[in-house]
Amino acid sequence: MTSTDFDPTQTNDIYNDCLPEWEANRHFAEMPRKALRDGEYLPEFGKNGTHKEPDSQYAWRKEAAMLMDVAPDLIGMRVEELWRQEPTRKYDDSPYAEHIEAFVRNVDGAGTGIDAFMRKLTRMVHINGVDVLVDKGACPTGVNSRADESATPYAQIFTPMDRYEWSCDFAGRYHWARYSLGAEASVDEGCGAAGDYYLTYTRDLWRLYNCEDKKPTMVEEGPHTMGIVPVVQCYTDVSTHEDLPGVPISLMSRLSPISEYMHNLSSQAQLDLLMSVAFFKAIGVPPDQIPEAIGVGTVVGISSPDGDFGPVNSETATIEEKRKWLELLTLVQLRIGKVLGLAATLEGRAQSGVQVAMEASPLHSELASTAGKLERWEKEIVRLAVSRVKGELVPIEDLQYAVEYNKRYTLQSAMDLIEQATKLLNMNGIDEVPKIAQLYLRKLIDAAIRSGTDEYTEAVEQLNNLKLAGVDPELRDEETSDTDETV
Repeated sequence: MTSTDFDPTQTNDIYNDCLPEWEANRHFAEMPRKALRDGEYLPEFGKNGTHKEPDSQYAWRKEAAMLMDVAPDLIGMRVEELWRQEPTRKYDDSPYAEHIEAFVRNVDGAGTGIDAFMRKLTRMVHINGVDVLVDKGACPTGVNSRADESATPYAQIFTPMDRYEWSCDFAGRYHWARYSLGAEASVDEGCGAAGDYYLTYTRDLWRLYNCEDKKPTMVEEGPHTMGIVPVVQCYTDVSTHEDLPGVPISLMSRLSPISEYMHNLSSQAQLDLLMSVAFFKAIGVPPDQIPEAIGVGTVVGISSPDGDFGPVNSETATIEEKRKWLELLTLVQLRIGKVLGLAATLEGRAQSGVQVAMEASPLHSELASTAGKLERWEKEIVRLAVSRVKGELVPIEDLQYAVEYNKRYTLQSAMDLIEQATKLLNMNGIDEVPKIAQLYLRKLIDAAIRSGTDEYTEAVEQLNNLKLAGVDPELRDEETSDTDETV
């Protein structure tokens, strides 16, 4: 190792500008209680004004804060649908079958199989996108020393927050990139971490930095023979702004700003509600300390300064207005998530609270597109792993590795759809089921339910109960096809 004055902890301007957005995306996809209760996304009223919100009121708002956010469910639904069936892979005829087999059984050097690795990646892609670095040398759970090109390859997932600096060519490919590896894990109990590690990859070499207690950085470096930065950029999309090269765009890029706005709006609505029951008097805030910038529609003073414990604000119109905005923004999130169409509405229902009408086609198209991307990303990751073993970049056509992700989605219960169709076709005045309806019902059962399952048997029974002239009472199993496209 040699000493250097270079500081690998520095980040570029793009990173500094985008970091708050990336952090918000991660938080609203999985909000930690600490961030929620510390008020990281709940600003104080009048913070920069002359009448700052009382500390007691702000402390209450942080503690009472609830998250109005459907983003985790929209991500979870996508992951579950894409992984409802495990991917199928074929590489028996590949000249690199032995190397592929070793890699897919232990992708990260710590015993993680390819399915578990790619499922984790699937979730993270929807949050911020990830870079997958195919590295060489020691297991990533230990010191990241580097060996020659004959060493075992392994893959590491990095989020944009781990990528401190980078440079892209006109096509978005890396000239070089530097990642934070974090601190080396303690091997024995009571042993502290041995400094933070940072790794740079260019198209022909790597550099490993170790920083301890802000002491001079130590660097180790060596060549590699790939001719590219061995990273697969797994992004739903990428920014088209020329000043934001290599910046990923994800589902959360659009959802998290709305989630943050809803979070603040719901806190205002809670405050409006409590003001109607003398909240300020209850917590002992004198009239001259009432904030002037509480929010739209709230009062700016106590109406009974003589101390009468009466309502501060008897009007509820502002609460209703905020409720409608929250409902509207929930619809916007569901539309962005492709669960609802543009003309959708939310309907209250006693048993389930809120009922939404699933519009599957746009979401099906998105999921099929994501499945195709997962196939390409996985194939490229495997190609890089084989290439690192061979010491040269293996052409993709020579790999002979095929993978297919699930493209049969049941976003709405097949039984619910059949029941709805049954009710429609049993309307008064219909004495014959149209041929197109017969085809629809057959298609629905064939595509949404596997033959031989209990669900299939129940569906057939429901269909046979249609006592109308146009329905074939015999729906035979041999007429089904596993290749039918999902409805």
